[in-house]
Amino acid sequence: MKVAVLGTGNVGIAIAADLSIKGHEVTLVKTSDTPSKAYARLQANSNRVFLKENGDYIRTTIHTLTNDLSVIKVAEVIFVTIQSTYHKDLMERMKPYLNSEQVVVVICSYMSSFYLANNCLSIPMIAETTGPYLEGRVELEDKPGEVVFRVGCRLTNSPLSMYHKNREEECMKILKSLYGGFNSCYSTIESAMLNPNMVLHTVGAIMSIPRIEYSKGNFCMYREAYARGNDATLNIMLALDEEKKAVLKALGGRPIDIMEAGGFLKGKESFYEYSESADRAISPTSVRSRYITEDVSQGLVLLESIAERIGIPHFITTALIDIAIVALDEDLRTNGRTIHKLEAVNYINYLKETNG
Repeated sequence: MKVAVLGTGNVGIAIAADLSIKGHEVTLVKTSDTPSKAYARLQANSNRVFLKENGDYIRTTIHTLTNDLSVIKVAEVIFVTIQSTYHKDLMERMKPYLNSEQVVVVICSYMSSFYLANNCLSIPMIAETTGPYLEGRVELEDKPGEVVFRVGCRLTNSPLSMYHKNREEECMKILKSLYGGFNSCYSTIESAMLNPNMVLHTVGAIMSIPRIEYSKGNFCMYREAYARGNDATLNIMLALDEEKKAVLKALGGRPIDIMEAGGFLKGKESFYEYSESADRAISPTSVRSRYITEDVSQGLVLLESIAERIGIPHFITTALIDIAIVALDEDLRTNGRTIHKLEAVNYINYLKETNG
């Protein structure tokens, strides 16, 4: 199958490598002018990449590397892996090259389906996932001169939402041919609100701002902010999760808690085991990391706009946004994502009226 992967960060390289190993014709597209050591090294090595899983290395070659976005017009499936902060601009650039027979999968999205579908002449099948099915890191020091993606976790179940439910069967047949764990069990609002990063990243990073600054790049949020015994931080995280659940319940979504949504099947014990794992990366290394700049502006600001629209209390959500704005001296609210910017007000009104 012809697959285009947009974005050359950890997720993009992981998916490109995994699908190349499976025999698909993968084009990895660099969507920005920002220098990338990994991308430059892939080019220097004739597109060679290694997937390291359970200690084993699998070598593969990505079919094509390019910064020409127009190549997506011949792709059957397109994965969008860049930060949601940049989805709107990228999707405006994508629209001229899309057709209704394609599938677009948006990874770690916050209702970006609306950006893609609005004013698109030929609307593809659109799916949104709460995260990547392969978690891990690109490592440039593992094999000298090579690009290695070290798999930390391969999900057996990756829930996603379908923007057009009437095309679900058609779309899922295509997606399952790429990865059998895709599961179209979420609605669009669930896919957005059940992104674990919106709850875990924002609280863990915002409550750790002094430590992030003091450490000067040597901070592991999960291991430190969510260590056993850090009950105060955990309480804030769970309180934010309750606001998210209240919004979902009011809109007819399933109020799935953060432990289940994050895949921590044994509750807090699983969460602590995950946080304590040696596989957790040193991150965020700056207060301006995506843990705040993306997941506050695209996640919490969206949650706040929905809660305000339907009359759900959102004290913790608003407090966290306000703290982040002052700390970063950046207007994350005005520059953030809302249902008005998504042109999704009617969708939220419909859900509220249907389930009110």
